[in-house]
Amino acid sequence: MLSKRDLKRAVRHGEREFRAAGGDMLSQLSPRNIARDARDLAMKFARDDVLQAYVGPRIWAVIAVVLVFVLVSSVCAIDVMIKSGRFVPGIVALLLGGVVWAGGVIGQIYVFAIWLEGRAVQRDRDERGIDMQMPAGFLAYLKYSRALVPWILVAVCVAVPILVMALRVPVVALLLLTVSALAPFLFRKFTD
Repeated sequence: MLSKRDLKRAVRHGEREFRAAGGDMLSQLSPRNIARDARDLAMKFARDDVLQAYVGPRIWAVIAVVLVFVLVSSVCAIDVMIKSGRFVPGIVALLLGGVVWAGGVIGQIYVFAIWLEGRAVQRDRDERGIDMQMPAGFLAYLKYSRALVPWILVAVCVAVPILVMALRVPVVALLLLTVSALAPFLFRKFTD
């Protein structure tokens, strides 16, 4: 049993770790860091043998998942254009829809690319007999994978439009949410 002093120390340590993780995640929002992280991920896909060996044989499945993301973002963008067209001039609604479409596609593909990279690295480690685990939890995932920015894009450009869409057409919103969430899991099931 922990004493009160040890319990307070453990709580303070947890708070420091939480603040440090928050600071690390906030540093991801710097435009310079966003560009660096995106460039690094693109370079991994271009030059990393482990990642290429994982993605190469699965390229058709990767393309199928990307097309699902394009479809989901397209429906979200059209819905945003139609709904915002009631309140703003048409050109503004068109631009807003374009931003939602681009943000949704980029965010979903970026998150999927990070996931693919993680799968490739984990598979390579398993094949070589290396046992290394990432810290558990969503905050640790955001901190170590540098995925905060794409998740913000997904939240703003996909999740929010789907939630707004759910008020009027819940069946379509549920279908979009299901298709978008299941695509990576079906990819894993049929390609591994």
